[in-house]
Amino acid sequence: MTSILVVSGSVRPNSANSKVLPVVVQMLEAKGVSVTVADLAVINLPFYNDPLPTSAPEFAPTNEAVSAWTKLVDMADGVVLVTPEYNHTMSPVQLNAIDWIGKEWEDKPVALIGYGWRSGAGQAHATAREALAVNLKAKVGDDQANLFFMKDLNPDGTVADEAAVTSKLEAALTELLEATDVSA
Repeated sequence: MTSILVVSGSVRPNSANSKVLPVVVQMLEAKGVSVTVADLAVINLPFYNDPLPTSAPEFAPTNEAVSAWTKLVDMADGVVLVTPEYNHTMSPVQLNAIDWIGKEWEDKPVALIGYGWRSGAGQAHATAREALAVNLKAKVGDDQANLFFMKDLNPDGTVADEAAVTSKLEAALTELLEATDVSA
């Protein structure tokens, strides 16, 4: 069975992320996929502070939370980032999580699902794409889902336009599953 890791993008209480993430999980489970949620608030990674870059051959995480996080990414067939847009970029907690991992991202299929006011997380996705696809050589899908507040989502993160949200998520998730060699 295909294993997909869905990564939260916010640690704020009552974040819209807590409403969007379960929709993604339900859609994946409906496709017969095994889903693990990585709640970055629970994982509680330290800010990246290792003396070695993760690209160094001798890099090995020594922090218990970092080791657990690395294993989650490594064991997954694909990863979905559910990303809020903060100040025209991805959330610091999610970028920090990406920064803690090196070789485990290489060739890892990744889907970008985000939400925001002006670009529906389009600018956050540009940051994620640069970090993951260009620098870390992950296979970031082209069909990113950009969900807009007051159009696709209500300000609290609940779905406002079910057909539009389903269509956008379906495109991103189908592309992800195809990249993991599983037909959606």
